[in-house]
Amino acid sequence: MHKIIVAGHTCVDLIPTWDGKFEDIAPGHLIVTGEMRFSTGGSVPNTGVDLKRLGLDPIMIGKIGNDLVGRITLEVIRSNGEDLTDHMIRTVEAGSSYTLVLSPPNVDRAFFHYPGVNDTFCAEDIPFDDLDGQILHFGYPPVMEKIYKDNGNELVKIFQNAHEHKMITSLDMTTPDPNSSSGKLDWKIFLRNVLPYTDIFLPSLDEILYMMKIDSSLTSELLQRLSDQLIEWGAKIVMIKLGENGIYFRTKELKGSITQIVSDEWSEREFISPAFDVKVVGTNGAGDASVAGFLTGLVRRMNPIESVIIASAVGAFCVEDVDSTSGIKPLPAVFKRIKRGWKRLPVKIRLNNWKNKRGEVFLSPRDRYWSEEHDRKKGV
Repeated sequence: MHKIIVAGHTCVDLIPTWDGKFEDIAPGHLIVTGEMRFSTGGSVPNTGVDLKRLGLDPIMIGKIGNDLVGRITLEVIRSNGEDLTDHMIRTVEAGSSYTLVLSPPNVDRAFFHYPGVNDTFCAEDIPFDDLDGQILHFGYPPVMEKIYKDNGNELVKIFQNAHEHKMITSLDMTTPDPNSSSGKLDWKIFLRNVLPYTDIFLPSLDEILYMMKIDSSLTSELLQRLSDQLIEWGAKIVMIKLGENGIYFRTKELKGSITQIVSDEWSEREFISPAFDVKVVGTNGAGDASVAGFLTGLVRRMNPIESVIIASAVGAFCVEDVDSTSGIKPLPAVFKRIKRGWKRLPVKIRLNNWKNKRGEVFLSPRDRYWSEEHDRKKGV
């Protein structure tokens, strides 16, 4: 099995057990909580540990400070596999990153985040000559100062190095703090600079709307306009996480290095995979889990629909627990639950002339397999 290298943002999540509501928080009030949970946080530990739980053998590259928070971070990661910290970088450049996560039941979470040593991460921190990997997945530029400044030139260096070492590049985002320097960045310039070197782009809808400075309700036409623009700027595969509305997937004709890992049936695709029905305990890490599911399908040579369904399913497993990774099960357990007829949620988007294929996905008229005649010829 080809290795996936996960690089970028690393932190530890501090999650107080809390059954209250955000509106209960007020100046001068004491809020009684339960036991504190420590969990992996950031793209590297979340996606990396999820890949490990799904049965893969990822390489994780992130930076940790030489302090107590750093030691806790390493202990949390090692609890999921001793080898997962082999390539983690210890440094005294800054303190270790942490996030205080407020995750009440049935609503999205809120974060208090310290970027710490993540702000110093750079291209030289990834030892490409010593790595054997097929995919380099990078996560969370908006909370990594050296990565997002200069319109992403440092990330361009990283992805250029990855391509020189015959790796596929994958990019996940997070929403910037509007009051930070990251929040004031023109992210459209960043994307135009970085996406020509990005094979797989995996943002959430909220993230990409913020970065594109779009204030609009969710429609299929909006998703199409967004993906058209992202592909025009250079992304080869676009997967947008839609929360309770599932996952939107889009490609045009695929050429170049990406074809070393995908077949022709990945080209000219556009569909939505509905979300799976679960009782939501916490939403922390759900996006990273979906990314891990998708990358697992990719390296296991699944077709695009299968890969996106796995992404949806792994994200659903994640939200059944309060922290980022505890809910993730091995891949056979994911398959088993799907095959048992796991209920899907309705897609609350008007889909004009899209076709529901076997209850699995909704195909756009722009999808190459939308035509029934084409379906029969291809055996889809």
